[in-house]
This record gives sequence, structure tokens and C-alpha cells, in this order.
Amino acid sequence: MLQQTFKIVDEDGFHAGPINELVYVANKYLDCALFAVHQERRVTLHSILGVLSLNLNVNDELTITAEGNQELAAMSALEEVINRTKIGRIIQS
Repeated sequence: MLQQTFKIVDEDGFHAGPINELVYVANKYLDCALFAVHQERRVTLHSILGVLSLNLNVNDELTITAEGNQELAAMSALEEVINRTKIGRIIQS
């Protein structure tokens, strides 16, 4: 299992555009268990409504976990979305 923690840096918080991209990428890795965790609440990254329900704001922390055959590729792709959209930055591996 891989885990990566990010700090939300976008002043608008974790909004629909980046969330849509994250879910789109996550759905390329259906053989992996991909989860987003915030304040003990865990949702699947395969569901846009689940991720939106985390209601993340600037300075909140988001932990992404990946487990499965393609976990390394999935985590790398998800990190790329977060970096490219400038929604967050890595704070812990």
C-alpha cells in the first residue's frame, strides 16, 4: 500500500475542476483501491460525489492511499494531477 499526504494550497479549496480530473484518473485504475482521507473520513477516489463530500478548504490535509497491482502508477498519476492543477503540495510520503 502506498500513501501520500498533501496540503491544499488553492484559495478556493478542493473544487470541482481538480476533483473531476482526479476521479477521471482514478477510474483508469479500477484494479486498485484508491481512497482519499480527511479528518478520519475516508472516501473512494472512484466517486466524484464522495470526494466532493470531503469539503476540503485551503490548508486542509488530504491523504491519498493506493493498494493494488498498479498502485505505483496510480499514485504517480494522481500526484501529477494535484501538481498540475496546483491544488495542493506534498507534505508527507
